[in-house]
Amino acid sequence: MLRGMRQITRSDPAFAVQNEEQYRSTKTIADQYFLVQSDDGEVGVLPCHASLRLDLPGPDIERLLVVVHGALRDSDRYFEHAWMAAKDDGSSTLVVAPQFLAGVDLGPQATVPHNTLYWDVEGWKGGERALGPVPVSSFTAMDCLLRQLTEPGWRRDGKKPTVVIIGNSAGGQYVNRYAAVGRAPDELARAGISVRFIIANPSTYLYFDRERPVAVRDETSINRWRYGFDFPPDYVDTTPQESLRRYLERDVTIVLGSEDRDGAALLLEVSAAAMAQGANRLERGIYYDKYIRGLARAAGLAARHRTIKLAGVGHAAEDVLAAPETRAIMFG
Repeated sequence: MLRGMRQITRSDPAFAVQNEEQYRSTKTIADQYFLVQSDDGEVGVLPCHASLRLDLPGPDIERLLVVVHGALRDSDRYFEHAWMAAKDDGSSTLVVAPQFLAGVDLGPQATVPHNTLYWDVEGWKGGERALGPVPVSSFTAMDCLLRQLTEPGWRRDGKKPTVVIIGNSAGGQYVNRYAAVGRAPDELARAGISVRFIIANPSTYLYFDRERPVAVRDETSINRWRYGFDFPPDYVDTTPQESLRRYLERDVTIVLGSEDRDGAALLLEVSAAAMAQGANRLERGIYYDKYIRGLARAAGLAARHRTIKLAGVGHAAEDVLAAPETRAIMFG
């Protein structure tokens, strides 16, 4: 398998609609941090919002809900939406919203620990290494978060909580890829802890071969990571076939807003690799559902997957998280 690291930058003018939006610094940096350790033992910290103090022994919780922000890295808004969605389940749910900062967020006004991790504005979405201060994958960061918040020593009662990971938009891209190649969920499964993935309205998906639903003029990049498995980051240690089996065996739901069908929507990816998946987010999700089900049949597997459409809902994370259908998956 070819391996390498590719960062998408401003030099890609046709990459996404209003691509410059994600190059503006985020307004708020989270006030809690957790440790992220690389395979080489180097340690950085990742900021996050959380409904409880993470530096104290954990309470009796039944569920860990991890919500991944969108391209604007506004984890404070995503945390608020997830916390509001928890409602009556809030007392038994720990809500955590990690924040994958970009270099532009760490200006002179930012007050953060010296070892705060940051990525390229695109790199964090697909598990690329942080640009500094420790070259650790954003997927390793999720591994560390899940391990720390499910270990018996952190929870007072020692019970095994259900883990739910949800992301909307760019966060949905992250969760889609992590569901295919993430390592910690396998460790949690062996410990008897179930992990559920909810992928909401991503701009693009990870394909496991070169098949695409739409023909495009330039197919040279359609299978590059994070659209396919050419040149994946170092974190990816499985073949496409191995990753597919892992993905099919995991509990995955794709949530699509029925109105998220604007071909000129903010930050919709419009590169050839993206357009080969469909014209808009809704269409791409429908095509991907068909694709995954076809692969499951061919492999003789009963995929633990489902796709739901939210009537009257567009792309807004607040509406997606508040929808009764989404809440039923998060807290059911």
